[in-house]
Amino acid sequence: MKGASVFALLALGLGGCSIGKGVGAASGYIYEYGCSKNGDYGQTPDGGATMANPAPYDLKPTYFAGEPIDDLREHSAGSEIMSNRLTIRLQRSGKQIELNDVLTFDVSSSYEVARCVRGCVGSKPGCGWDETNCYRASDTGPGRMRVQYDSDVHAALTLKSSCTANLVGSAISRPVPLSYANTPAPVVANGAWDSWIELQEFGTASQANLAPQDRAGIDPKFRVDYGERVYASSFYLTLIDDQVVSAAINNLPQPEPQMGGTLGGDPTTGRFDFDVQRGQGAQFFP
Repeated sequence: MKGASVFALLALGLGGCSIGKGVGAASGYIYEYGCSKNGDYGQTPDGGATMANPAPYDLKPTYFAGEPIDDLREHSAGSEIMSNRLTIRLQRSGKQIELNDVLTFDVSSSYEVARCVRGCVGSKPGCGWDETNCYRASDTGPGRMRVQYDSDVHAALTLKSSCTANLVGSAISRPVPLSYANTPAPVVANGAWDSWIELQEFGTASQANLAPQDRAGIDPKFRVDYGERVYASSFYLTLIDDQVVSAAINNLPQPEPQMGGTLGGDPTTGRFDFDVQRGQGAQFFP
């Protein structure tokens, strides 16, 4: 009887589990050649989607996951800036990623994103932001981050549920150059990059209730922890076949892109809002 009671409590606990809960949107226009045995993505009797004529796409995310990854120096006594990461996944379902449509945001520097979100001004350590990668339209609004391979936020889309082809669409903030060597990212007026994300809440980074000069500087060891909120009020992504990006990075001849398109652009087509939660043994966590 005791064992049955324990089992009932465990089942009740799992029933109330909030892992993966959140709200969001990720829709736009996509093309993918050789999507499946049926042809290209959006295949119809008249043909499939192409680079010039992508087909409507809606991720319809129902599962939201975030995983903090600490810099190995996180627990050191030094005051140097840590490269604490946060990976964010918007998934069509809670199935493993190999069977899912997944949009991933990889924050490679939580410190830089936090500086953009906080908008602290003044000479205090941790104030200011990198204008190459961050734009702030107002004192109380979200921080807009540039999204691209060489930025502090990367993004990629895979269509393992909609397609069987092993392709990845990477977000780019400007046309892919023949080589990434000696091509520093320019400062773009008003954050009008080809790919961006606006973050209103990023863990404890936001201090929108204070005047910019009264906000504290960001701690060099800043990280987003489990249980904290991550809220992107809007994002817009221009996607291109990751093979094209990899070729440019390695200064190799660029192949013809087999996948690409756009996602988001406003809160109805690109956003997410969830609390970062730790997976548990009984939860099938991708």
